[in-house]
Amino acid sequence: YAAQLAEEASRFTLVHSELRSGISTILKYVTWMMVPTAIGLIISQLVVKDNELKGSIARTVGGIVPMVPEGLVLLTSIAFAIGVIRLGRKQCLVQELPAIEGLARVDTVCLDKTGTLTEGGMDVTELRVLDDADETYVRTVLGELGSADPRPNASLQAIVAAYPDTTGWRLTDTLPFSSARKYSGATLDEGDGRPVTWLLGAPDVLLPHDDPALDETERMNREGMRVLLLARAREGVTADDLADPAAVDGVRAVALVVLEQRLRPDAADTLRYFAEQDVSAKVISGDNAVSVGAVAGKLGLSGTTVDARRLSADPEAMAGELEAGTVFGRVTPQQKRTMVGALQSKGHTVAMTGDGVNDVLALKDADIGVAMGSGSEATRAVAQIVLLNNSF
Repeated sequence: YAAQLAEEASRFTLVHSELRSGISTILKYVTWMMVPTAIGLIISQLVVKDNELKGSIARTVGGIVPMVPEGLVLLTSIAFAIGVIRLGRKQCLVQELPAIEGLARVDTVCLDKTGTLTEGGMDVTELRVLDDADETYVRTVLGELGSADPRPNASLQAIVAAYPDTTGWRLTDTLPFSSARKYSGATLDEGDGRPVTWLLGAPDVLLPHDDPALDETERMNREGMRVLLLARAREGVTADDLADPAAVDGVRAVALVVLEQRLRPDAADTLRYFAEQDVSAKVISGDNAVSVGAVAGKLGLSGTTVDARRLSADPEAMAGELEAGTVFGRVTPQQKRTMVGALQSKGHTVAMTGDGVNDVLALKDADIGVAMGSGSEATRAVAQIVLLNNSF
């Protein structure tokens, strides 16, 4: 999935630069003007001044060469280069010179929450078992799920740190986490010959809307916590079957894992600076909308919180919803890209920040893509600016 996103973003594009476009337009018109001017100069030298052909050509060249605006191109390049040096002192790697100009024109910044507003790491603060489940058994299952993933994300790393003990249950099948599905899964053989398939992911995706566990999840989301659901799949369902969303129907909720996200110490000041500069900040995240809204609220960013699953499919209508909203949760990678395009259709100059492969498409299509230095290789490759110290 990551490779597909990276391949789609690998097409070559240049940053749009009004300065560069303006200079190209000037050069085009100057080029056309040089032809009749040269003819006129030769005629005037031969006929009016009655000079010989060799001298007429020399004087014509002397009159034409100064028409080439070399200094305009040189001074613009120098201005870009000075900007690159100044940003370099602030640990910003500029990968395309015109990105300097693009920064000055940005009026909307789309911020990915994880890794941008919050630090990459998380901490497990609470384990809430449901339906009288055995807490010791649940801890063991979480430990096994953590050890089953060779490349755990930030949430799973926090779970591994909290529940490191494993019993050596045999892993028969796994389904890695996907930002499109919002859950992962694994089938474990606990030694009794009856493999059990477990899911770990977003409660509001795995459970029906009327499940009582969602009320508790909503309350913790409003406090800015990130909540994951540990659920048991129906008998006979394997982790391989979970790729089909219909296979998660009828799962039994076993426990809620509450994670606390670490806010970046400089995030509040940066958002305040954007507001002073009349730059609109939009928080776009794949996490629960209420939780993301609570995090944004702690950083002083007020506004409407929207679940992206309820956004209009029509780009024109979506653009209006994006302008009215501030925080958007449950956003898929493709939706991030669509949202950037919708804002651009309204005449906005959009910057997008991110650190994961799921941000690649939006970073590529944004007027200015800003990647974190600790982000994925694909993200750094498509961005125009890389923040080497991860501080935006």
